[in-house]
Amino acid sequence: MDLTTIAAALLLALGLLGTDAVINANSVVVDVTAPPKLDNIVIDQATLEQEFEDELYAIAKVSSVVEPPEIHASRDQGLGTALAKSLKLEDVAVALQGELGYTTDKLRLALYTEDGAIRGLVSGNNGHLGSFRQVLVPQKDEKLLAFVHRCSLWGASQLAPYVTALYLLQKHAADKDFSDVVALVEQAESKLPAMLISFDRSAFDNLLGIVALFKNDEKAAYADFTQAVAEYPSNSVAVLNAGFAEVQQDDYRAAAERMQHLVSDAPPANKVLLATAYVTWAAAEMGLKDIERADQLLAKATQINPDSSTAWDLWSEAKALKGDKAAAVDLRNKALMSALTFENYGEVAALYFHLSWKNNEPVMRSEFTNPKIVTFH
Repeated sequence: MDLTTIAAALLLALGLLGTDAVINANSVVVDVTAPPKLDNIVIDQATLEQEFEDELYAIAKVSSVVEPPEIHASRDQGLGTALAKSLKLEDVAVALQGELGYTTDKLRLALYTEDGAIRGLVSGNNGHLGSFRQVLVPQKDEKLLAFVHRCSLWGASQLAPYVTALYLLQKHAADKDFSDVVALVEQAESKLPAMLISFDRSAFDNLLGIVALFKNDEKAAYADFTQAVAEYPSNSVAVLNAGFAEVQQDDYRAAAERMQHLVSDAPPANKVLLATAYVTWAAAEMGLKDIERADQLLAKATQINPDSSTAWDLWSEAKALKGDKAAAVDLRNKALMSALTFENYGEVAALYFHLSWKNNEPVMRSEFTNPKIVTFH
């Protein structure tokens, strides 16, 4: 290759690298390597890569108000990156992308054998939290693919601890074993700077409030939610959950006032959150025996978000209290139909629990949850 061709290729690569940097912002490049042979195990490289990535994809698909990372396999590199690599200019490529203000997180799993046993070296780099490295060992009777998934989960917890904690919260909603959620939250919060106002700390404490609700500890949940609000007053999710906890504790007046201030002073732009504010407000009004006001608020909620099963179902309850049985049945059917497409965010208590507008009701699980995503691999 003559100098003119090399120069042209170099300029092209540098231009394409800028494009790659923008396209792949907030992304994670994944790489999996395995030894040529694993004793007594026959599994190909492609399967190992796919299983490792599948766990990451599951975490990244969690419905959240926080944007999850985008996952890319190392083999799916951009055109500019590939051209720079062919010219042996990877270091220049990384430096250029850094100058452009974009850094790509990296996650790598290297499987190897030591003394006849499998080990997994999980390493990577997070643009905000720095580099990490950990050797994981299979647990007793743990199968290889399960071990690969666990390695992936650990790596994700280092790259995106909040989204991973939210994923674990939803994963353990059935068995209510949230020990790994609490441990991850505590670990993540210990690394946060000591600031009076912190969205990250507020988001993590909000998750602890939901865990407390699963444990039927209404007072602890309320304390966590109000602390989350104090740590970041603009966190509308924490405000919603604080109102939910007030309804749960039969403090309907406080909940109604909190929701009224939210929709009047700082209404969430997100329709799901805004509709949830009106639903929570309506539940508080039902607790205060103002069914007409609740009826109006629920009409508003369903207008904002027609896919909210929670809103349709609570409106059905309100119509039943008014004695309109036909309307109650119709709205209940709409709630069941909306359950096919109902989507909420994992940070919101109303996704998991029923708004209990009756006095002294225990914490009850909602019958409406986000539809499960079916994957085939």
